[in-house]
Amino acid sequence: MIAVFAWFYSFALAVPINTGSVSALWQARGHAWFGAFLARVLDGLSFLWGSVVRYEYAVAPESAWPVLVFVVLLSVLVYASLRTGADGAYAVAGRVLGASLLAGGLTNLFVILGAAKASPDGAATLSAMVWSLPDDGIWLGLSLGLVGGVVAAHVVTLAQLTAAAVEHGERDDEPATAETPRLSRAQGRVRAVRVATWGALPTLALALVGGFAWDYGPDAYSDATVSARQAWVHLVWFAHTSLAAPDDPYSLGGTFDTLIWLPRTLSSVVLVALIWLAIRLVVARWQRGAEPSVLGVVMRCWGMVAVLAVVVGLVEGAIFPVLELGPPAYTRAFDNVADALRFAACFGWATGVAVALALRLSGGSVTEPESAERLPEGSMGR
Repeated sequence: MIAVFAWFYSFALAVPINTGSVSALWQARGHAWFGAFLARVLDGLSFLWGSVVRYEYAVAPESAWPVLVFVVLLSVLVYASLRTGADGAYAVAGRVLGASLLAGGLTNLFVILGAAKASPDGAATLSAMVWSLPDDGIWLGLSLGLVGGVVAAHVVTLAQLTAAAVEHGERDDEPATAETPRLSRAQGRVRAVRVATWGALPTLALALVGGFAWDYGPDAYSDATVSARQAWVHLVWFAHTSLAAPDDPYSLGGTFDTLIWLPRTLSSVVLVALIWLAIRLVVARWQRGAEPSVLGVVMRCWGMVAVLAVVVGLVEGAIFPVLELGPPAYTRAFDNVADALRFAACFGWATGVAVALALRLSGGSVTEPESAERLPEGSMGR
C-alpha cells in the first residue's frame, strides 16, 4: 500500500491538472457524470501537500500534516486489517479497500477538527467547513483503496500459487493432524444468525436515533447559524440512515415530507439488512476456517460497514428522484459518498465490537458432540 501511495504522490507532484477542465471536457462530450467522477478522483490528489493537481474552487494545502496523518492512519489500519492471517484474494482486496476508506474518512474528520481548533472562532469555522464538505481526503482514500485492493489481490494470488507449487510434494509426508471440533450445519446457521443480529443492532439504533437528531437538528434549520455541536452532528451523521422526516421541525406532530423521509427510510433499511447479511456470510466463512482475533474482527467489520455505507449512499443518490432546483443525481450521489464515509468512520467500529462480543458469548454454547460419544449404528437395544 505504501508503494501504491508513493505512485499516487509521484503522479500528483509531476502532472499539472485542472480538475475543472477535466470535468468540462467530458461534459462537452455528453458524459457529465463521468467527468464529475474523474474530477472527484483528481480532487483527492489535490489533497496531497505540494501537488500540482488543482481544483479551481479550492485552496492548495499549505501544510504537510494532513498528509502525514493520512499516511500513519493508512499504515496502521491496513496492517491491523491484514495481520490476522492470510485469506483469499477477494477477501484481502476488500479489507484493503475498507482500511483505505477508513483512513480517508478519519483523516477528513481530523483535518476539520484541527482547522476549527486552530481558528480564533472555532465554532464558526467548524460550521463553515461542515457546509463546504471538504472531502478531498475521502476521495484519495477511495482511489487508493480501489487500486491497492487490486494490487493486493494479485499479490495474494501469486503468493498462493507459489506456496501451492512448493508444498505439492510435501503433503504426503506430513503426519495427519487432529481435527478440531466443528459446529454442525444447523448449529452454524444458528450462531451466524445470532452474531449477525447482534452486529446489526448498532446501525439500527443509530438509524432510529438519527431520525430524532435530524428532526430537531441543523437539517431542520438549514438557513440558520448552527452551533459547534450541531455542526458536528451534521458532519458525522449519515443523513441517509435517519428514520424520521428531516427538514420539518414539526414532523413528529404528523407532518411528513415523503420526498425526503421515504428515501432515507428505505436506504436505512437496506443498509441495516446488508450489514446483517454480510456479517452472517462472514461468520459462516469463519466457521469453516480460522476465526480471526478480536482486533481482526473489529477491523474487518468496521471496514465492511464503510464499504456498504458508501455503496448505499452512492446508489441512493443516483436512483431516487431529484428535487426541483436541486443538483443532478450524480452530484448528489458523489456527495453521499463523503457523508456515508464520515458516518462509517465515526460509528462503524460499534458494529465490530458488537460482533466480537457476540462471537465470544456464543463460542462455547454450541459445540458439536465429540465423535467418541456417538453410538455406533445398530447398537440401539443391544
